[in-house]
Amino acid sequence: MEWFGGVVAATGSSPLRPASPSWSWALPCGEVWRVGPGTGSAVTVAEAGPVRGAVLGSHTVSADCLRAWLSAGRRSGPPVWPGAYAVVVARPGGAAVFADPAHALPLYFCELEGAVVWASSSRALAGAIGGGVGLAWVSSLLMDPAGTHGMEQSAFQRVRSVPPGHRLDVSAGGRATVARWWSPPGSVPRAEAVRLFGKALGEAVAVRHAQAEHLSCDLSGGLDSTTLCLLASKQVAGERPLTAWTVHPASRNHGGDLDHAREAVRERPDVNHVLLPLGEAELPYGGLERVPPTDEPAPATITSARHVFAYERIHSSGSTLHMTGDGGDALLMQSPDLVPRLAARGRVLRALRDLHGWAKLDRGSPLRLLSRLARGERGPSPRWLTPKARDMAASGPDRGAAGLLRGDAELLGLHGIGRTAHADAQFAASFGVRLESPFLDRAVLEAALAFRVGDRGSPWSYKPQLTEAMSDLLPEAIARRRTKGGTDADHHLGLRAHLPEVSALLDGWLAGHGLIDPRAVREELRMAASGRDTPWGLLEPVLAAEVWGRAVEAHPPPRWTRTPVRQEAGG
Repeated sequence: MEWFGGVVAATGSSPLRPASPSWSWALPCGEVWRVGPGTGSAVTVAEAGPVRGAVLGSHTVSADCLRAWLSAGRRSGPPVWPGAYAVVVARPGGAAVFADPAHALPLYFCELEGAVVWASSSRALAGAIGGGVGLAWVSSLLMDPAGTHGMEQSAFQRVRSVPPGHRLDVSAGGRATVARWWSPPGSVPRAEAVRLFGKALGEAVAVRHAQAEHLSCDLSGGLDSTTLCLLASKQVAGERPLTAWTVHPASRNHGGDLDHAREAVRERPDVNHVLLPLGEAELPYGGLERVPPTDEPAPATITSARHVFAYERIHSSGSTLHMTGDGGDALLMQSPDLVPRLAARGRVLRALRDLHGWAKLDRGSPLRLLSRLARGERGPSPRWLTPKARDMAASGPDRGAAGLLRGDAELLGLHGIGRTAHADAQFAASFGVRLESPFLDRAVLEAALAFRVGDRGSPWSYKPQLTEAMSDLLPEAIARRRTKGGTDADHHLGLRAHLPEVSALLDGWLAGHGLIDPRAVREELRMAASGRDTPWGLLEPVLAAEVWGRAVEAHPPPRWTRTPVRQEAGG
């Protein structure tokens, strides 16, 4: 696993240090390092007088750009550079670490013996301080999988999270505080927003192009992944290998997503389009024993057999960076939650029209939908959680975390997508694939938020931000598409095929900690296997958490050693 981090410590202290960093750089009151093979992140460092700075992650920031920003005083946080990255600024009196706004590159920290250690992996820090899994965090996840857990706390005890768009300020004496440095941009006219979004997404792909000797991407037939593939094709232009991967049922060689994927690259001879036929061995709920330990349960867990099958082939093809459209739906798709915001901005007729449209799509009553929106209902809670789990979830450390992003409705839904996408990237890295999600870059996020609320789509307009920005790139058939193939049938089928071994998991880690009633979960599993309507969004996180808890306990975290931090007076 590759990760990076650093330490800020008082002079003379000897905090822990990773056992085998692949790169390190001394700071005025500590150091910064990277651990692992060094293929998953770029590092740029610069000095401006007594101040030192570093940019770590996916970026193409030059030392001159970084030095110019350091010299300018850094009053408003890092500039909007393309990519996803963390920024560190250190001076003799302390250091500041800036987290990205989408949580696509989560940062964590812990306090230890007068020092503050921070890292891009919470599991790595848990190994440094001996912190076990935080059961309150897990309980919050199971109670409300789409909630705000993870804003201030990690999945591990005594390891805190730097909220998205915040910075970690650390004094040389080891005192840590968290403060917000980023705010959403103001909206601009539609034409300007379209231009900004197209520019930002193109630059996001260019960053990955610059870092990859062999670039690959998903080509699932959906609008987001197809756009990234076509942007990459335009930029690579035959200069280096570009491979697009499309999975499909082995029993079908045409139709749906597969036809759209073929149409997208029909006139792109530079794209090597590879099909991955999925058989019974790649059904959901198979291959759970191969799930690696990550910072938190990865969304790829339930479909791990399919992902491992794809990653092993992507790696063997020579890909050095693989792009995915993750985050596109969360960033660009609208929902009924937009209705109250339209009304609050005086767009009452538009709000009523959209309300009726969303209710029609949901096959329900507009009045019932309006009532649900007014009450802020999130749906039923899982019946299989124990009173112990419910109590811990209700009093958990992230209980008031939503206040950190008050008023930023988009970010409340996006931050969890970014953080869990990072867990998926850790999953992929275990099988030799560097996974990147350009839609979660800060510049792309800011460009998407520059669209006025009324320009961000409706029940009748699907991702207009993307289709308008890429109007000269997307084939007409792709731009017109409104849906992707569903997966519920595969999940019912996979569960039916693997029901005995999945049911056997339930007497394990979660039940051992008293968080779930295994009998209630088994009952839901049996109903799901029979093909009945299933609350997958509540059920599958239980199984993902079970598999994750076992993987974390079965694999030791990264090793640390006690090595005095080298001090340099005045930088």
